[in-house]
Amino acid sequence: MSLSQWAPLFSYPGEDYHVRVGECGNSLAEFARVIEGVPIETLQELFTQTFDWNPATTLDIGWHLFGENYDRGDFLVKLRGALKTHDIAESRELPDHLSHVLLLIDRMPEQERAEFLTEYVVPAVEKLREGLAKTRSPFLPLVIALQRQFASLLSKPVLAGVNHE
Repeated sequence: MSLSQWAPLFSYPGEDYHVRVGECGNSLAEFARVIEGVPIETLQELFTQTFDWNPATTLDIGWHLFGENYDRGDFLVKLRGALKTHDIAESRELPDHLSHVLLLIDRMPEQERAEFLTEYVVPAVEKLREGLAKTRSPFLPLVIALQRQFASLLSKPVLAGVNHE
């Protein structure tokens, strides 16, 4: 399953949110079970409370890595350039929003993807997971499943300069 399929799950839930979760199959079985029967309006409210109002659970990975530090600005500029290079349109979210980052990872050459995941995304998503665990968020199983997906991507052998996509 590509990370592009995960990206909409980290955006404000639309009417098709439950369907999108179901399309991800067994990897999201626990999350699907947790949100089963939860009205979309409730999911939208939970999403906003979880990801927009609490810095410890923001979906902006640069925040988890740099906080309000100047380095986050540099990171945002680099990500904006990478999004443009890979023809990924920005939404109203900042370039370091997880929904953008997942699309970007899918389009990166394998070696670059592994380095980007290891250096930035995996540590940021771990901090996100820790924040969600403290709040007992229903979105915790989603983030844990994403971490498993990252682990499977990183466990594949990566040869320098060779793209196996």
